Amino acid sequence: MFKAIIRALAAGLLLNAAPGLARSESDDVWALLASQSQARGSFVQELSDEDGELLERTRGRYAVLRPGFFRWEIQEPDQQLIVVSGTDLWHYDRDLAAATRRDTSQTNEFTPLELLAGDSDELREKFTTQVLGPGQVRLVPTFPQAGFASVDITWKDEAVVAMAVVDRSGQTIDLALTPDAAPAALTAGDFEFTPPPGVDVYEPSDY
Repeated sequence: MFKAIIRALAAGLLLNAAPGLARSESDDVWALLASQSQARGSFVQELSDEDGELLERTRGRYAVLRPGFFRWEIQEPDQQLIVVSGTDLWHYDRDLAAATRRDTSQTNEFTPLELLAGDSDELREKFTTQVLGPGQVRLVPTFPQAGFASVDITWKDEAVVAMAVVDRSGQTIDLALTPDAAPAALTAGDFEFTPPPGVDVYEPSDY
């Protein structure tokens, strides 16, 4: 489940397009990435198996500050929090009273998480783009370290409204985003995380 959540995190950075996009659809998706500095809002995430059967639906809130900061809070049906600050990734399960800290710089696997804080020009060289229709592009990684097979991005009125991530096993994560209409400014302090007293903390050496 944790990896499924991580794969969905790619959506956080793709929130609102900069005005005046006037290139091809494939160019526009990279302009969307490059234009983002910060955003917050709500999400609905659905995980389906390779046959299209719904396995899980979650709802919650997200916040992004580029580069390097991300907050993904699942509020229903359970309560979990994922916070990325620089190279630190915290996964806090409130129900289990357990928190895990990982160093993202120590992993060789590339996940959509990298799209959150990466340089768009550099990332562009690692993907092929396929236009699926007006305002819809598929990104396919061209390197073996990618932890997913493809990401479909759909936007409307200069805002990304949906994403679909297909992992290597054939499972799909469909994500609907609703950015806040007038979000308050974010700072790095909004992404600080300290495990509450009494919470068990794990720091695996192998991410």
